[in-house]
Amino acid sequence: MHNLNIDLDTFPFYKREIVGGKRVANKCGRDFLYYALTYYLPSKYGKNSSAPSLEQNKKFGTPVSALFAWTMIQFRKMPQYLISEGLGLSINGNKIRSFSDFIKAILFSRMGLEQALCTIETAIDEGRTPGVDISIAVGGLLDHVMFVYGYDEDNLYVFETTEAPIKYVNMDPRYPQVMKLSKEEIKKRWTRFGRVWEVSNVDTMLDSLKK
Repeated sequence: MHNLNIDLDTFPFYKREIVGGKRVANKCGRDFLYYALTYYLPSKYGKNSSAPSLEQNKKFGTPVSALFAWTMIQFRKMPQYLISEGLGLSINGNKIRSFSDFIKAILFSRMGLEQALCTIETAIDEGRTPGVDISIAVGGLLDHVMFVYGYDEDNLYVFETTEAPIKYVNMDPRYPQVMKLSKEEIKKRWTRFGRVWEVSNVDTMLDSLKK
């Protein structure tokens, strides 16, 4: 398996927070970004194994209930926040430098499955953090993004924080949140709304813009 340079024994995994006896929904994008922050800035974001705090949610944007997650305003400040930490986000190869860039990429960017898998594998080989965003219902209008830790010929290995209706399996009870997700399952769930999220150092992002 090819994987990011992450020590699974010390990485601060967490489970999605529970409010009112129910696990909070529609926070997968935040969870992916928080894991990326933890990967790049472990001394700042890897100090505990709890879920991202409400304060962290506010740094990304305006917190909303799961019912209004479609508005995306919970990510209103996220692009600039990442940049302030020396990081940049891209979605399907589109560099996200503002909230409007983010909305455009979410709504209009397209990437085929083979290109998506190649992009993810290249990111891991080069030490960047990719996320795979696949359909869970309604032809991709309801989706789920997961932090990708590694890959082999037939599978991706993702970090999960909640329970999603996806056919993935845990391979090691020592790391219950590391799931094996087959490329065949990704193929079944890949739609025109399929996306690859990627967080990289700003310098790397700027270099790619010059090419």
